[in-house]
Amino acid sequence: MPVSQWQRSIASELSWNLTIDSTAIVVTGSMSIGTVIMQLVNRLDGTEDYSDHALWWPKASIWLTNTRRTLDQYGIQADSYLTFTTMHKLIRLQLPDLRILSHYVDFSVSVYVSVCKICKDFGIRHAEELSILRLPKVSNANEHRASFRRRRDNSNTLHRHHSMGDSLATNTLAKSTSFSTATLKLRSTATIDKLTEPSFHSDYSTSSLSKSLNLLNSSTDGNFARTPLTARKNLLPQVMQSINLIEKSKLNSLWLDSSKSLMEQDINENDVILLRFKYYSFYDLNPKVDAIRINQLYEQAKWSILNEDTDCTDEEMITFAALQLQIQIQSSSSSSLSIITSNYDVDTLHQYDNHDVEQALEHLQNSLLGKAQVRSVNSTRPLNIQQQRKEELRDYLRIFKSRRFAFKSYKRYWFVLSDSQLTYYTNESQQYRAPIEKISLRGCEILADMNTSATKYLIRLMIPSIDGMNQTLIKCSTEKQYATWIAALRLASKGQSVDEISYETERESILALFNMKNSSSNSHQNKFNIQPENYVSKKISKKYKTKQLTERILEAYATVSNLDGIEAKLRYLKAWQSLPEYGISTFVVKFNDSNKKEELFGISSNRLLRMTMTGETIKTWWISRMRSWNVNWQNKLLNIEFDGETIEFLPLYDTDSKCIHEFIGAYIFLAMRSTAKLSDNDDPLKQETLFQQLTAAYI
Repeated sequence: MPVSQWQRSIASELSWNLTIDSTAIVVTGSMSIGTVIMQLVNRLDGTEDYSDHALWWPKASIWLTNTRRTLDQYGIQADSYLTFTTMHKLIRLQLPDLRILSHYVDFSVSVYVSVCKICKDFGIRHAEELSILRLPKVSNANEHRASFRRRRDNSNTLHRHHSMGDSLATNTLAKSTSFSTATLKLRSTATIDKLTEPSFHSDYSTSSLSKSLNLLNSSTDGNFARTPLTARKNLLPQVMQSINLIEKSKLNSLWLDSSKSLMEQDINENDVILLRFKYYSFYDLNPKVDAIRINQLYEQAKWSILNEDTDCTDEEMITFAALQLQIQIQSSSSSSLSIITSNYDVDTLHQYDNHDVEQALEHLQNSLLGKAQVRSVNSTRPLNIQQQRKEELRDYLRIFKSRRFAFKSYKRYWFVLSDSQLTYYTNESQQYRAPIEKISLRGCEILADMNTSATKYLIRLMIPSIDGMNQTLIKCSTEKQYATWIAALRLASKGQSVDEISYETERESILALFNMKNSSSNSHQNKFNIQPENYVSKKISKKYKTKQLTERILEAYATVSNLDGIEAKLRYLKAWQSLPEYGISTFVVKFNDSNKKEELFGISSNRLLRMTMTGETIKTWWISRMRSWNVNWQNKLLNIEFDGETIEFLPLYDTDSKCIHEFIGAYIFLAMRSTAKLSDNDDPLKQETLFQQLTAAYI
């Protein structure tokens, strides 16, 4: 090819050849990236649109997106090799509800920006709470025994993973996993993976992923607010499961660096990545605008409970199972009948007929009219002794505190609830003297624990403290007393008093629930044919017989059957957040001041914890008292300075120090959302800059 006069002038200025995708371009070190791209495009086919292309330097693993910078400034020399590739590439994205979507993502921007764009496409607010998790590189044992020829044939496919099963890995038979993309109405950039033709079912065996994907309906964007009903046995292989605390801690090291792009972290086109809620600080959950966000968060919480990633008691597991059943019933009633009556083994078999629907509508109308009439009657009713000071409740209750007092049984005291303060005395005559204890209810979690057949009416108070959440049990004697006090305590935990209008509404609804309980319990047992192993963890399903679990789940279900889908999900999330192990991300580290080889370092939204390898807390530091945190990149040590104390530790098991640093900085960033410094109206670029400043770990 003849050399032009302009190229000869460049060559006289110490020019050299730069190879870009097997194309040699004559350049100089002072030439800008934009000029290099212009020369390359002139050599290529001019009919194509290269607006989405950019230069990628594989050896340095960086994008050359700043077109004004020169080759010398980037450090590119004659032996450098560049590629000219698209910035937006197709990725297979698994949502928290385990659906896998094909989605176009910008590989040239940071993971933080990519997640913000993905959440915007799917209608999820507060994208800063989410991030991307890479797949664990753990091969199936069967694959190690496979022949060399079989592994060679599968070299271009995604290998099976021991913890994820068929959900995220393609089948060894290429034809059985042929996928086509069906356009989703939510955004033009997202598609849902579906099997190409039904004829494949007869000729080839399909994986559990293929079966679950057949249940997806891509007709409306509301699908992301309602997860398709699928039996747990078909979805269980798709969930990452940790055997012990060490394995669980290793999974936390798989989070991608938010300051780097996907391409810089060895994520390639058509790879599977996991979109998950990374930080357990959920701001402004609004049922009116956050239906998709609440559903995805509920799904992540549900699988953490079922897979025992978050430990809970047997009673709490039954409560979760009852709420899960109610959510699935609400989902099935609002979805098409074809999904419920499909050929798949859906564990929720609740059937609705025309009489049930009419009866439900009539009951709803009567309940709404009844509440209005009750309020009008109460307004003209003379005040009794208890209503004369409506801002206070006084009665005899029983209390049990398992941690601080050595009570072996519930003891009877005189309780007084005033605003957000709960005090109790030895008896009624002592109420004007110093109380035995004052409990501030603001910020506490008020949980119900009742069993009408066993005349059990307990109220659980989860009180935050330095050591975590302390549990206090209050026992009521009657249904009326239980409804009165739990309604008042729930309002007090929100900073409200019993003179609010919502107090009577809440109290009446609880009493109405008691009245309906016996009849609804019998009818539900005739309507449902559930498989309890789909609603509880494997440990619980082995501990009890199927009949026992079914009866306990249906009995607990009667107490939540009046909730709609969103309310049940929010109730599930509140119960999840009240668990002692909720929201603690652990890492295996070596503390400098300890002779122990391994310890756990836990990070939550408001505190840092030093823990033993069995999960017991040794020491707690509040993030609000932290003065600085940084990384010594010479020895990979993390240094955190508090008021009067400094700790240093080394992350183990190939965990990047930047990962732990990012967790701490991100929680500080999330805590600023409720202040005037950070709000939804702020410039996204300013928010990204602040996030990167707090999490960068670089000077």
